[in-house]
Formats: sequence, structure tokens, C-alpha cells
Amino acid sequence: MMKTVLSILVGGLLVFLSFECSSQGVEENVLRWEDNQLDLGAVMEENGAVTVDYFFENKEDFPVIIEEVVADCGCTTVEFSTDTLFQDNKGLVKIKFDPQYRGGTFSKMILVKTNINTAGDSLFLEGVNIPYPNDVTQHYKIRKGGLGFVFPVNNLGTIFSNEIKTKYLDFNNFSEYPIQLNQIQEGLPEHILVKMTPAVVQPGKRGVLEIGYDPNIKKELGFIEEEISLSVLSSERFDVSLQFVATLHEHFEPVPISKIDSVPRLELEEAEVDLGKIKSHTKVQKRLTLENVGGESLNIRKIVTNCDCLTFDLPKYDLEKGEKIDLILEFVPEGRRGIDHKTLTIFSNDPLNPTRTILIKSRID
Repeated sequence: MMKTVLSILVGGLLVFLSFECSSQGVEENVLRWEDNQLDLGAVMEENGAVTVDYFFENKEDFPVIIEEVVADCGCTTVEFSTDTLFQDNKGLVKIKFDPQYRGGTFSKMILVKTNINTAGDSLFLEGVNIPYPNDVTQHYKIRKGGLGFVFPVNNLGTIFSNEIKTKYLDFNNFSEYPIQLNQIQEGLPEHILVKMTPAVVQPGKRGVLEIGYDPNIKKELGFIEEEISLSVLSSERFDVSLQFVATLHEHFEPVPISKIDSVPRLELEEAEVDLGKIKSHTKVQKRLTLENVGGESLNIRKIVTNCDCLTFDLPKYDLEKGEKIDLILEFVPEGRRGIDHKTLTIFSNDPLNPTRTILIKSRID
């Protein structure tokens, strides 16, 4: 009899624990969000606050109530559905972003806490805040065809091959006429896309050029300098030239520890070369050994130097497992004096260290 009662109690406890575990599993994703990460793009202070909506749906068979929405910044205010949401009911969280704060890229997090998930679902709001300058004329001092820009050369920063890089360039229309982009852009390369916001910028007003740079189309590695020509329509058509610099890198997925020995791996004999004292009229050569210490074939994608005075010779660009090869450097110091530093950068398919830079030091008499 005691064994029977004990069995019933144990069985009931297991059912209860099973129910509890199942319920906890359901709590992980109660609300289904249409999109939990929104990008506002360029937000200009003079246009005032920007409002966005995050829509969601309750797909579970129990009612959900939003109890609290918490923002991590005083620059955002929130409104949200307060009604009880039954299965298949939809609601929204409305976020208002006030751009009257310091400029630059921003990323805000909002927590939506419910009666089911008190830890909260995470929402993200991103964009670039562009404050209004105290002195418009001085701030936009780079003039091009009646338009004023901040910088003569625009730095796109580091760009990886797995995604398009977006850069926002604000400008002021100092001309007496509205301007807009020409629909036909013959001077625009295929890897660059340009959008103007607003589509028509009135005289004396600011606008933003949204520059999209696609590295998969460009298919280049390392430091690049580029100039494009935009066709603009106003009282007459005119061209605006824009200069860009960027550093392009190949993207590799993270390598699990268990596979580190099986991927290509480039080993350098020296990462810093000291040529010592040399004469300005004497060419200097240096031999460096490269080795593939990984488990797959290594491919040298590209080698670049930061000076025409530094050249190299590499017999082949593919190394099998365990293979070594000599890289010959030649430095021509003519016309140089004192302490000198040059670099040689190697790009390869080594996912752990795809970009390796060798420093070449010397003291030129």
C-alpha cells in the first residue's frame, strides 16, 4: 500500500515538474515581433522627433499583458498597447526619438516586459544623429556647385566583404534653387549607390546623401582612394565630385577551436624587419620565409606596400599544407634620410589572421 501511495506521489511530482519545465520553455518567445531592430538612417535635428512602430503578435494560447517598457536613454519616449492580448491579437510599441542630443551613430535598446516574461523582450533602434551646427556657413565650408560639405575627403572606415557599408554625408544647399539627384548617374560606379534625403532639398536647407558601398562588387582589398561624380539637377544640371577613402577586408566566419588546426594558417618568419644602418644610394634586399602551418591550402590574396620605394617578389601565391616560400623585399632609400618606417601587408585566406602587416625599419645615412 505504501509503495502504491509513494508511486502516485512521485508520478504526480514528475508531471508537475514536467509542466513547469514546459511552461518555462514557452516563456522564451511569447511575442512574435514583425521586426525587433529598426534603423532610422540619418536623423536631422531641425526636423524634430522621429516616431517608429514595433508591431507584434501573441501566437500562444494564453493571454499576455505588457506591464512595462523601459528605454535606456532619456532621448526616447514610449507608448504601448495596454489591452490584454489573447491568441492571434496584435499590438504595437511606439518609440519616439528626440535628436536634440550629441551627434553621431546611436544604438538604443528598449525592454518590453510582460506578465509572462518579466526579463523583457529586447528591441533595438539605430541611426545617425546629425545636429544643427551653430554656424552653417563655417560648418559646411567645402563648396561644390552651390552645395556645402563638411569634409573634402570622406572616410568610409573599415569595410568587410560580407556587408554593404553605409555612410551619411550631410550638406547644405547654399544655392538659390531647389536641387535633386539626376535619375541618370553615368559617373557612378556599379559598387556605389546614392540616395538623397529629402528627395528635393530647398534653398538654404540641409540634406543627406546616403552612400552605399558594396565591397562584393568592388572586389578589392586594402586601402582604397576613390572619386565619384554625381549628376545634380537644379536651375541647370551640374556635377558634384566626392572623394572617399576606405580599407577593405575579407570577412571570415569564426573558427571553432576544434577546427583551428585544419584551416589555412600563414606563419611569418618575421613580423618586424630591421634593416639597420643603410646608405641612401644603396638598394637593400631582405629575404623572408612564409609558411602554411595549417591543414588546408593557403592562398595569398594580395600583397601591398605603403611606398613605391618598397617592392617585393613572390614566386607563387598558393601554398600547400606545410609548404614554405621566400618573399624577397627590395627597398630603395634614395632621397631619404634619418629613421624610416615602411610596411608590407599580406592578405590571405587564413581565417584567424587574414591581414598581416610586416614593419620594415631602417636608419638612412
